[in-house]
Amino acid sequence: MRTVLVSLLVLGAALAGLAAPRLQVDRELFDFGVAADGEVVEFLVTLTNVGTQRLSIQRVQYNCACTSYELPKRELNPGESVQMRIRFNTRGYSAYPQPVAQTLTLYTNDPVRPQVTLTVRGTVRTLSGVEAPAASLYQGLYLLLDVREPAEFARVRLLGALNVPLRELEAWAERLPKTHVIYVYDETGERSAQAVALLQRKGFLLVRAIRGGLVGWWQELGDLFLVWGEGVTPTPPQGPAFPGAGFTETPSRVARNFTVVVDVRRPEEFKAGRIAGALNVPLFTMEELVAWAKALPLPRPGYALHLWIVDEEGTRACSIAAYLRNQGFADAKCLFGGMRSWTNQYGAELLWSF
Repeated sequence: MRTVLVSLLVLGAALAGLAAPRLQVDRELFDFGVAADGEVVEFLVTLTNVGTQRLSIQRVQYNCACTSYELPKRELNPGESVQMRIRFNTRGYSAYPQPVAQTLTLYTNDPVRPQVTLTVRGTVRTLSGVEAPAASLYQGLYLLLDVREPAEFARVRLLGALNVPLRELEAWAERLPKTHVIYVYDETGERSAQAVALLQRKGFLLVRAIRGGLVGWWQELGDLFLVWGEGVTPTPPQGPAFPGAGFTETPSRVARNFTVVVDVRRPEEFKAGRIAGALNVPLFTMEELVAWAKALPLPRPGYALHLWIVDEEGTRACSIAAYLRNQGFADAKCLFGGMRSWTNQYGAELLWSF
């Protein structure tokens, strides 16, 4: 009789264990690689209740004000998930032995594993003068959109512009970012006004036409930041400058902080995932770099040319940016940590892969 009673108690405990909440975490360690001192590293963790009863996340413990989190809900029904956003402020951490790490501990009513520790880890260092973090690029990034026909674009264009003819713009709209400014231009400003109206109807609130198109640009700035096709004799753009009405920006204002992202990786790497609007200029030899730099339009006093050089890890890009600075491009910089740094902080946001 005693043996039967013990067996029943064991069976009851086992059944009770089966009918319980269970916390599943998609990753417990986030290695951010290398971060700039002062950069805020951010990542998402998916928490799922894979049990059969309601899961309660009772508290979250962390031992440093450098770490914070957002947790939209703390009660999860069976099969339900929630994304937890974790931030680590690296300010001052370059002074510590590397790599550095911080943890957060989740306390739940999961009877099997009531405590789960999440760790963020990586190397933090100060930046050289030519390096800049992903956050700086993200904040200053915009898209320069040329809505003329390809033959017009091949003759003359603004440095770093993406060519999407007006007739193709509607099909392209789902690829364009709604979170960042889009500057649109054509020859005179008339087609760009139509493009702005089209994109606004689709919910693009930050789209602006460059007032007067290339004609207006020439009138204000001459050939500043213009790139001419091979064998083309530079001549002023023709036609009356269309002033537009609202939702425009003057050429001078755009040129004041002119930004171009130059991805120097191989074409196959570039196509697999690049920052929206980036140019692909594979630069693997000194001869290639020298020839490309000579063809770049030089900035003028009062107008900055921010050349962001991007590769996979940031090492080769930084040597290219340093060379450009020596050639008179004072605002050339490299993306610190390369594309890995970008994806660690922003995931697939503002990335194209086509």
